[in-house]
Amino acid sequence: MGKRPVGEILDGNQAYLKRQKITNTANSGPSDEINSARQLQKVLAFDQDAARSKHGIQTLKKFLDGFSNPDEDTAGRISILREYLKSQNSTEEEDRAALFLPDIMQTWSFASQKNDDSLLSAVPAVLALLFRTLSTDLEFSEYGIKLGRTLLLKRQQELMARGLTANKSKEFVISPVLRLLKELSVFDGGVLSKQVFRARDQTFKGLARNLGLRYTGDGVEDPKKPSVRTHALRLVLSSIKFLPVEAKRELLNQRDILSALTKDIKDDPPFMVREILQTLKNHVLLDAKLPRDAKVKLVNASSLGRIAMLYRYDQPDDDPATPKKPVEEAAHEFLLLACTSPEVGVMSRQSGFYPRGVDPDDVHGVDSDESIIDLGLDSIEWMDKYTEKVPVRNTILSDFIQSLRPWSSAKQSELLQSILKSAPELVADYYFGKKDFSFDPKLTSTWMGYSAFIFSSLQIPLPRYFGYHERYAKLPPPPAVVLESILPQPLSQKVLTRCLTQPHNNLITFFAIRILSAAMSKLLNALEMYQEAANGSGSLLWTQAADRLKDEFCQRCPPMKEVIIAYRRMTNKDLMQREAITKLLVLYFEAVPRIALDAKFGVSAALADCLKSLDDSSLNPQDRLLRAMELENVFRFAQFSPGMRWFGKVDGLTISPFMAMLKLSAEAPADLPLLKLRSVLISVVEENQILQNQTSVSALDAFILRLRELNEKASLSATYTFLDDCVSRCAAKPVKYIFALEEIYTEIYKTKAKETCVSLLSLAIVEQWPFIVKAAEETDLKETATFIARYLASSIKIHEDKKVIKVLIQKIAAETPEKSAARHTIESTRNLVDSVKVPDCKAVHSVSSKNTESSSVPEIEKLKILSSLNPDSGIATEDRNSLIRWTTKEVDEVIEGGYAASLIMILSSDILSIRKEAATNISKFAVRLKESSFDEKDQIWLLLCELVETAKQVIDQQPLPTVIAAFASHALSVLNDPLQCMYPKINKFLTSGPTWTFDKIPLMFKILDESPSLDDAHYLEMGWLLTYMLAGLRTQADMAIYRKRHVFEKLFSVYNSTYLAPGLRDKILKIMFRAISIEGGSTTLITRFSAMTWLQAQVALGGGIPLKVLMESILESCDQQRVRNWSKGASVETMKVDALNF
Repeated sequence: MGKRPVGEILDGNQAYLKRQKITNTANSGPSDEINSARQLQKVLAFDQDAARSKHGIQTLKKFLDGFSNPDEDTAGRISILREYLKSQNSTEEEDRAALFLPDIMQTWSFASQKNDDSLLSAVPAVLALLFRTLSTDLEFSEYGIKLGRTLLLKRQQELMARGLTANKSKEFVISPVLRLLKELSVFDGGVLSKQVFRARDQTFKGLARNLGLRYTGDGVEDPKKPSVRTHALRLVLSSIKFLPVEAKRELLNQRDILSALTKDIKDDPPFMVREILQTLKNHVLLDAKLPRDAKVKLVNASSLGRIAMLYRYDQPDDDPATPKKPVEEAAHEFLLLACTSPEVGVMSRQSGFYPRGVDPDDVHGVDSDESIIDLGLDSIEWMDKYTEKVPVRNTILSDFIQSLRPWSSAKQSELLQSILKSAPELVADYYFGKKDFSFDPKLTSTWMGYSAFIFSSLQIPLPRYFGYHERYAKLPPPPAVVLESILPQPLSQKVLTRCLTQPHNNLITFFAIRILSAAMSKLLNALEMYQEAANGSGSLLWTQAADRLKDEFCQRCPPMKEVIIAYRRMTNKDLMQREAITKLLVLYFEAVPRIALDAKFGVSAALADCLKSLDDSSLNPQDRLLRAMELENVFRFAQFSPGMRWFGKVDGLTISPFMAMLKLSAEAPADLPLLKLRSVLISVVEENQILQNQTSVSALDAFILRLRELNEKASLSATYTFLDDCVSRCAAKPVKYIFALEEIYTEIYKTKAKETCVSLLSLAIVEQWPFIVKAAEETDLKETATFIARYLASSIKIHEDKKVIKVLIQKIAAETPEKSAARHTIESTRNLVDSVKVPDCKAVHSVSSKNTESSSVPEIEKLKILSSLNPDSGIATEDRNSLIRWTTKEVDEVIEGGYAASLIMILSSDILSIRKEAATNISKFAVRLKESSFDEKDQIWLLLCELVETAKQVIDQQPLPTVIAAFASHALSVLNDPLQCMYPKINKFLTSGPTWTFDKIPLMFKILDESPSLDDAHYLEMGWLLTYMLAGLRTQADMAIYRKRHVFEKLFSVYNSTYLAPGLRDKILKIMFRAISIEGGSTTLITRFSAMTWLQAQVALGGGIPLKVLMESILESCDQQRVRNWSKGASVETMKVDALNF
């Protein structure tokens, strides 16, 4: 029936004269109180009246809310709910696919058809509440799973998808569906999470968009009224928690979802940020089953950058009273784990300072080919390539660290330092990317923060083996890459010079000094590593790379004169700055002496000023300690000054600088010794022969211990002046006191003087004692006599020559007035021996043992060297089958196939019949060769005939020397190739006579001492000689020939050649390893050729770990008794310790 036209309406009231509805129009008033399952079922029955449907949903919500009310009895509610759910459950097999809670599902579908948004919001909201209620009781698990399966049916998926894709403004429609999906995913431990994700085309529809619908109100988001983004985040996080590995991997491949997950994290409430970070940490990063490629999908450069923005997070917590971890700290822990843990995070395996795409073990064309010209580092194409940019393997971290601001946040600085420490390859990459950052000295917070970060980054130790695997590589890393870890590009020479020349900004100057000190200390560590690598490989490339690194460092650090000017500009109140800058001056001499020697510095005046300042009694203990450290540095600096007068008194001082050093060492606390100052003292003492160094306990330490016993008054009295005079005279004319010591020794022992263990200072004290007796007051004389008595007593106790010291005591006593206190003190010296204290001898031994342990070669490295220089390699084994096989081969195949060479080596067999048969077969083959048309038959025939004639002289009594057989077998291949460099020499040798001298090494002297047959072929000839000499050393008889012909002396000389071709030194070492594998070979090398002395010298020159392994092998395999007799009683273990510590 159509509508009435407007013209038919006579009165306006007629418009309201519509047909009355006959259904009940009860609105949604107060919810009913549920007392039975039947009542609940009746309330929830489907009704096309939307108001009654809403009323039923509201009634169910109120009923379910009662479960969370602790004041109400829930037992009755549980019974009602159980009965209601049981009534909705179908037990028939054919009805298992039917809907669970069909009335509610039909209501939801009806709301969708009628576009009733309020009902569309209420149904999923009450279903989510129902799921939460069912999860509280285990007996409801079955019903929850049935409800979940119903919701995952196609029609219900479509209903949820409609809610998820509702208009952005309808948050009240979107949020309940997200809440329902979240409850569905977490129900019963996530049993349905996989099914939810499998239906992601519907269940995750619009999820990326919904993750962007954040809270837009004022203030902080209320946890009880979460936004759409919060609901969406909880859905994603619950899926990450409960999905199995494969499904989780697929979820992490959803780029739009993962991007939206962290996009607005800086605006999320604190409780949500913590939940995000905790879930991602525990269920992604720490999930051992999840592959790394899936984790990288989450922790990429953009997501890491967004999380790093949480360092500036400023939203307050919703409940400040409850202590919680701050958001910035949670973000910091997450980023540390993600960026520094190769097993769980984004960091990939890298090779330290070796750029991506470089193989540092590929030495092809560098030192493997003996015929090329050695160009050193210039032969490595990539060595000078990485000065502007360096390719890295950790590209994600490379992009991420450029976005960090370490100068603005201590935690960002800590994070960046941790990343650079864990991935050293990123150090150069980071600083290459910061060229535009100005480091010009400006006392701003940014400059100070960046300076602090650079200083901290310089404290990061260099990676072991420069970041390579478990050893040093064969090639060094690019010096430009290493330099960025020592003195990065922002610290140019111009900038550092400007920092040092800031007259009114001591803080800027102090920062520059500390940074330069850290850089030079790190340079020293790097140079030690280069030296260690050079010793291990024996290659000059590492030494050249170290020199190039120092050159580039010198171009970047400021001249030393600028540091000296800054030092002179400082006042006496700048104690910390003065200590730091004097330490830097010392480091200049230790690290870059070429720069230090260009500057002139009056160290004597600085030394005098420091000594005067230290004597100031108004200094507090902390300032006095800083003054002492400054003075220690000045003493160390003076050690490098060639014009330093250690024993000359400076104007204004009563004692010499050397005596001042002794005084400073004596005044230092026992628990805080000035160890670096002690090294200067040892150097000066040994150079000037003041104190002996032969005893196990240091005479210097014993002397300093006696100085500590002087009281404050004595330290200012004549004792120091007397000792200073004795030390100066001893240093000026040590020969005078050596002669005096020899006279005393001859007088005591009635024999010619030999080296004895007595300090020359004791002789100087005896000589000068009469003068102090005449000039000093009685009090000063007694104090000095007490010191001398205790000093001589300690000399006896540390095992100096007791008889000589006894004579010295008598001489001193004779020059002292009788019945004086000083004489009584001197005469009682020997009574003090037991009571006087001396340094602990065990400390010296422990240091020695530590050095021995550190000098020993690691077992793994030793096994690698032994395998590479295997003494069994190169042995030509007897192939007796060749006696028969050659007869069935053609002439060219016999020669080129190695059958002839095998026949020749059989002449050295231990079995007589085998040797004779071999000689016969060689003769037969020579006849056959002569009759053939082989191109080189004449020269080879001549070789074979001369070999047989030589062998006939000895094979009936003994085998042919292996070296002769090895020479012939190797000469065979040369004669078959006229272009071979040895071809002329071998032909000349064959024409010199019909037989050979079997106890000589053929052509050894011709090759080593004469010019080569072809230009530039000397090392090729030498390589051929060493190859056959290695094959020719197999028995004791061969070792006897090598000893008789001085082979090892010649090899030692060849090894020392500066321009020896690569690879030849390894062949020489192989010959030596072969020699020690023969019985008696090691003993012969030690006793006949002084091999240990030669090896020690080579190790000291940087010969490398292989020589240390050779020394150990020689000492372990030698005749220990014979070596002990040869070395006049020295044990092999002592020799081993001395050799490894050389």
